[in-house]
Amino acid sequence: MKKVLRIILWSIVGILVAGYIFLFAAYNSYKPDEIKQEISQEAVSYFNQSYEDCRAEFLSEAYKLKQTYSGVEVSKILVPSLTGQKLYVDLAYIPAQDTTVNLLILSSGIHGVEGFAGSAIQLMTIREVINQEVLSNTGLLFIHALNPYGFKNNRRVSENNIDLNRNCAIDPSLYDSNNEGYGNLFNMLNPQKEADHATSRNRNFHLIAIQKIIAESTPVLRQAVLQGQYEYPEGLYYGGEELEPQFQALRPYLESYIAYYTRIATIDLHTGYGENGKMHLFPNPIKDPVIKQGVEDLFAGYEIDWGDSDDFYTILGSFADWVGTLGNNKIYYPMVFEYGTLDSQKTFGSIRSLQNMILENEGFYHGYENDRTKEKINNQFREMFYPSSPEWRTKVTLDSKEILGKVFERLGDI
Repeated sequence: MKKVLRIILWSIVGILVAGYIFLFAAYNSYKPDEIKQEISQEAVSYFNQSYEDCRAEFLSEAYKLKQTYSGVEVSKILVPSLTGQKLYVDLAYIPAQDTTVNLLILSSGIHGVEGFAGSAIQLMTIREVINQEVLSNTGLLFIHALNPYGFKNNRRVSENNIDLNRNCAIDPSLYDSNNEGYGNLFNMLNPQKEADHATSRNRNFHLIAIQKIIAESTPVLRQAVLQGQYEYPEGLYYGGEELEPQFQALRPYLESYIAYYTRIATIDLHTGYGENGKMHLFPNPIKDPVIKQGVEDLFAGYEIDWGDSDDFYTILGSFADWVGTLGNNKIYYPMVFEYGTLDSQKTFGSIRSLQNMILENEGFYHGYENDRTKEKINNQFREMFYPSSPEWRTKVTLDSKEILGKVFERLGDI
């Protein structure tokens, strides 16, 4: 009998060890699914490698617009910086050429490092989508690099560690919000030591996360982490204590342009969350059934993930929602394009994405084990928001061209 029990015990141990080895190997070798897409060199050419190059090319195209369309305005907002860096949010406004009915606002780089792809989509829109016909009754406002600090310095947040897409308060009470779920996860999300991806904790981070998932469920954890928090200034997804300077400076521009139009639509460009290479339409839920129907009509034929489904999440302090409050009760259609990278709708992809965020933030505040570790962590972080894959870059460009063409056509028909 004892022999049988020993056999059973060692069998259980063997299964557990084998399971651990399998999960360890699977997680630490994790990669998103490959994208099957024929590469277009023209599409890839829109993508630059530095904030300065993106800005220079955007401004070059913006000033060319003055030669084609009447009333074009190019403006810049200097963002204060304690580091002495010259950081700008750039605006290019093309008024509707005949009748001012619709205004489309196309914004990029609110999450810094995500601005590379956003800038590329804006360049493509200027060169390949807009023309006199689509601008007949629709004006277009490009907002380039809402977070130039993060853009330039390979970070997602502002110089004040603020997630600008959690900072846009419609009501100042936002900054007093208490995200209890985030507080419960604080120790996991904010380790207080030098960043090192090779530690036992980090190589087994999936086990820590899976334990939390079993206790709470993936949607609950995702919402707690990602919705935004206002208590931990050095933590992830920190929304700040007041509206950041670039938003304060941007507000009068937005109010001025919006005032001329009857109907306003915003598309805010993001990368990172979701299926690799897929363009997710990912706004916060809309309560007004008439406005929600208008958004669905404008993006008909495309799946809209409203944020409150199991695979997505809602956020506080959204830029797209905030813009809608500046229009004095104008008809307003908010939209977010999220170009997925790591298959974060899957368990391992979601865990890997979170770990990359934790390591980057940990390294910024507490340093790195060594230079090699710093380079690896920062490269993984950049790749998560700005994939080097030419297939990815081609696909998001072509998909954006298709949908933006339809949006302009539908706005023009209204």
